[in-house]
Amino acid sequence: MLPLALAGLAMGMMPAASQVATRLPFMPGERMTYRVRMNGIGGFGHATMTVEGPVDVRGTPTYLLRSRTTAGIGFLKGSDLTESWLDPVHMAALRFHEHERHLLSSRDVRAEMYPADQRWVDGNGKTDSSITNAPLDELSFIYFLRSLQVEPGLQPDTTYRFDRHYDAARNPIVVRVTRGDTVVTPVGTFPTLLMEMHVRDPRRYHGEGVIRLYMSDDACRIPVRIESAVPGMGSFVLTIESYANPAPGCRVGDQTR
Repeated sequence: MLPLALAGLAMGMMPAASQVATRLPFMPGERMTYRVRMNGIGGFGHATMTVEGPVDVRGTPTYLLRSRTTAGIGFLKGSDLTESWLDPVHMAALRFHEHERHLLSSRDVRAEMYPADQRWVDGNGKTDSSITNAPLDELSFIYFLRSLQVEPGLQPDTTYRFDRHYDAARNPIVVRVTRGDTVVTPVGTFPTLLMEMHVRDPRRYHGEGVIRLYMSDDACRIPVRIESAVPGMGSFVLTIESYANPAPGCRVGDQTR
């Protein structure tokens, strides 16, 4: 593995800020739906990931990224709504919201991010500092990974380090990139890049968690399969079922049915 510092990676892999928004592989109107399988407890569900907007946040046009997941067994179902307001020019999140609901509990997280000041404010008005002027959250980080231009002829086990989470305590996020499996879905058959994220999330993973993103190896970088393991609940596997409204110039790879 080859660790890279954030600054060097950002400079080497991202185009100039004024050009980013026009070259992203996603845009408002994009919609992806997923089938959810919960290994270990035998549960099922569904999920959607959408891009909406533009939405004004303190004078800045943003893309509203939204993820909804509902899964469980019978009436024992849980749901998660995650929203991120992303500045597509600077690839920085300005606002974040997550609401989890389970049978006997619920949780609500809100944050306002101020990139220029390197600070953020939680839903109770408490202010904390960030170590980056281009902060991201759990959802916007997935879209950030979609925007990266991975070099042709990628070498196995290439690793990147990012200090981009708005909450300093959640850094670093380490991403290992390798060639992934060929993934067969109702949408098509996709050669993939596997982006394995190692994240710090004491509440959800009791420490470090691993999320595996199988991105289509084409200009669209569609997350065609997402895998995650949660202690005490087994693993979650999301497989894409439909994909609509790609960005201009985004050509999905092998769509063999």
